[in-house]
Amino acid sequence: MLHVRLTDEPRSVTYSILAGVWAIVALYAIAHDQYIVRIAPEHFTIYHEPLWGIANPKWLAAAYALRASIGPGFVLGFACVIVGRNGSRPKVSKWALFAGTAAVVAATEIVSAGSGWWTDRTKRELFPHAWYPDATLPLRITTTMQITCYLASAFFSLVFLLIVNRQRSRLALKN
Repeated sequence: MLHVRLTDEPRSVTYSILAGVWAIVALYAIAHDQYIVRIAPEHFTIYHEPLWGIANPKWLAAAYALRASIGPGFVLGFACVIVGRNGSRPKVSKWALFAGTAAVVAATEIVSAGSGWWTDRTKRELFPHAWYPDATLPLRITTTMQITCYLASAFFSLVFLLIVNRQRSRLALKN
């Protein structure tokens, strides 16, 4: 059987980073979707398929957020392990990786909320019209915020990982 290890450290460290990064992303996604559902409950009740038999819009939003956080949370977690801990260069602490993930989440939410504010103020769509399921203002606001959230999180995650890689390179040069 083939056995592949991401790092040369105990699995418990790798697993704790994966779980911690995912937990930060999941908690953010749940909080984010809790105010999305208050702006436009139909964002989840009409324009998403039923999920696990949940009828309450707030619980449905939380369930969708939890489900949606699995992929991005674990991908970012794996990337943090590989970029921050793999190889012979000095390792970034898991707490620094968690703090960086929290910074990614905060930056993402600032941009996402800003896009919703902009849509509310201008009454205009930020993205192509075909990306919106409905022309009502609440749906334009929530859809804009969700699309912005996905795009911003990918961008800020990449920036974070580049910073981690650069930090490790600088530390390696000092040693």
